[in-house]
Amino acid sequence: MTTSELHAADVEDLVRVLDDARQDDPGPLMPWALLEGLHDLVPCDLDISYQQHEPAASRTLRDQAVEPGGVRLASDGPDPADPDDPFWQYWWTGFCSWPQRTGDLRAVIHTGDFLTTERQRLADPLSEINPEVRAAMIVSLPAAPGEVRRICFTRRSGPGFTERDRQIGMLLRPHLQEIWLDAERRRSGVPQLTPREWEVLALAATGMPYADIAAQLFISVGTVRKHMEHVRERLGVHSVPAAAARAMPHAPAHLRARSTAAAPPASPARGTTGGR
Repeated sequence: MTTSELHAADVEDLVRVLDDARQDDPGPLMPWALLEGLHDLVPCDLDISYQQHEPAASRTLRDQAVEPGGVRLASDGPDPADPDDPFWQYWWTGFCSWPQRTGDLRAVIHTGDFLTTERQRLADPLSEINPEVRAAMIVSLPAAPGEVRRICFTRRSGPGFTERDRQIGMLLRPHLQEIWLDAERRRSGVPQLTPREWEVLALAATGMPYADIAAQLFISVGTVRKHMEHVRERLGVHSVPAAAARAMPHAPAHLRARSTAAAPPASPARGTTGGR
């Protein structure tokens, strides 16, 4: 598809891809259904990959890719460091590191933003280092200090990436971290909790009494107790602190931030342990 206009059907297809990814096996890094589904949305004749790099050490930590026809490729672990690799020598001056150099991980970028003519593309060092890559689009993800995480779309022929492709990447980006965290959670054996159970656990982890949780979420105290019973059963623990210690490191990002905040003071009538 070469049009630069995003249609309602594109959004519907993206929602379907995200739903399929959430229900699929977590895969080695990302659910395979995510990368395979993205091929239908943004066709690439080279590959679509999830990549994790450590540029300062000149190595790729992990990568997972799907090529046309559904061919699956995944690394077993970090590549050996190779500071003499031309790719890593090019990294800090080229297109690949623009998100890290600018600190802008939200923008979805593609080679057409930097190389507007065929002459510029051929003169770019990346064309000599990776001659099979004619066009690339990068969707950056949050990463630990010194690391790079991203979804990369690459083409060896045909048209470059369009504004329609960029818009799909922009709509996709907020969901990628949650999909990756959910996949990590499932790979590590932490049971899947419902969105409401995550909310209740995040508030309980701050020490907030059940009555205050109920008031904040507009549910009954009995419902809060029932949610926490389910959480403890699924996690195989017997207390709120134990449940929080096991599950909260894997919680959705906005709930992890909430769980670290101090609980609001309880009213004198309720006390600090009411509803436990």
